[in-house]
Amino acid sequence: MATIDIPQSQQKLNKFAAEQWDKTLAYLQGQFSLSRSDCEDVFQDAFIVLYNNIIEGKLTNLTSSLSTYFNSICRNKVYEKMRSMGKELAIIDDSPNTTKDEYEDERIDRLLALEDDTEQIQVRKEAIVREIVSKLPEPCDKILWGFYRDGFSMNTLATMYDYKSEGSVKVTKHRCGEKFKARYMEISKRFFD
Repeated sequence: MATIDIPQSQQKLNKFAAEQWDKTLAYLQGQFSLSRSDCEDVFQDAFIVLYNNIIEGKLTNLTSSLSTYFNSICRNKVYEKMRSMGKELAIIDDSPNTTKDEYEDERIDRLLALEDDTEQIQVRKEAIVREIVSKLPEPCDKILWGFYRDGFSMNTLATMYDYKSEGSVKVTKHRCGEKFKARYMEISKRFFD
């Protein structure tokens, strides 16, 4: 497991916040169509949670980058904000439409729709997804994590990983998604056969 640099000083926290602002603003506006004012509220609320977690020593076993962890806090704050306002989430999905085997999809939907009455089921699902993605060839792991876990746009991923265009990243993401789906189907058959 890689060591995560957790900023302890106020100066380092301020630097981290400044570095995250533009990326977080683009993510929140792009994925959730939030106004700048709402983005500022979400960012501030998420940063308070991050700060408190650092002060309370809750990040000693962090398994992702601090930036990824912060993004997940922001995402959760958006969900809270939308629920409190009684609004449905407007998440933009730029994944390509593909034809699917209805029977196979139904099986996946049943697996994903299982009620997570226990934390153990959710932990197991997440472990399966992490395992599948980590075993995919390069650059699939980076592209899929960047898009689905971190919420980066295609344009951001193209810049981050030196692709010539956003279209190149979409094609790569689609191919990687197909590899993930095939492996996920193999595993899901164990649950339903």
